[in-house]
Amino acid sequence: MRVQRWGQSAYESDADLELEAEAARSLGWTSCNHRDVKSRPDLGATDILVVTSKVKVTRELLEGTPVRYVLTTTSGYDHIDVEGVTALGVQVGRCPMARRDAVVEHALGAMIGLGKAWPTQLQHASDGVWGRGQLPAFAPLGLRGAEILIIGLGVIGSQMARVLQMLDVRVLGVDPLGVPDGVEAVDLEDGLRRCAAVTVHCSLTPTSRMILDARRLGLLRTDAVVVNTARGDSLDVRTAIDAVKVGRLRGLAADVFPKEPWPTLADDAHPAVWLTPHGAGYAPDLGERVAREVADTFRAIHAGEPLPAPVR
Repeated sequence: MRVQRWGQSAYESDADLELEAEAARSLGWTSCNHRDVKSRPDLGATDILVVTSKVKVTRELLEGTPVRYVLTTTSGYDHIDVEGVTALGVQVGRCPMARRDAVVEHALGAMIGLGKAWPTQLQHASDGVWGRGQLPAFAPLGLRGAEILIIGLGVIGSQMARVLQMLDVRVLGVDPLGVPDGVEAVDLEDGLRRCAAVTVHCSLTPTSRMILDARRLGLLRTDAVVVNTARGDSLDVRTAIDAVKVGRLRGLAADVFPKEPWPTLADDAHPAVWLTPHGAGYAPDLGERVAREVADTFRAIHAGEPLPAPVR
């Protein structure tokens, strides 16, 4: 097998890429690295193509090449024309485990902080006001017994469900492939009406694009929290920001945006609008985690086993 790595993310060190290449060589494969995402490497000698999110993989790109596997180092895969390349017989895989726990921690932290009305309490403190007497008016959210809606119950969403269940949350779920044990499968709009918070963990597909549009956001309770760490095009972020500013929603935490960098960061500033730079999945050892997950996929291919995290 011949492995071609195309692209290197900012969080990946040369040592991380060497770890990935060594995994290929240990299987008797060859490996090379093409860092420039603006120029195309020679795919005429490539069986396995490993890409970052900066590389657009289309049917036209792979047509006539020997490529039989495409592996993205990311959890999301909307930079890959999955339908087009699988029609060529190419298998597509991804690396969701490397970021899973960090994303869950980020989303849960935002949900708790916004739900507990920390922005309001911290504003009182900065104004020199001891706001203990206002706690009933703040109505901080307690997770035990609360109904939390998860959109997308794949690798990351299922882990979020497990963590919430440990906190005695009543977990509601929406996923076309079904939900895990202990999660109540609900109609999306019914779930939005019921939930104290909604957290988005779905991949970007035609059916999930703008899944939280202005109309559906309007179904949420005024004390609800919205968290999106999945894909920017799954949420009408402009409507959500404005809803928080006028008191229509308790809070918003958005880590992903339809356009990145988000052009109106300063204008959108608000204590209960938490905007972060697509970093929910980051951890100091992320590059090594990705390299090890890529290596696991190499070993599965070598053994003739299914891809650990296939995209269909």
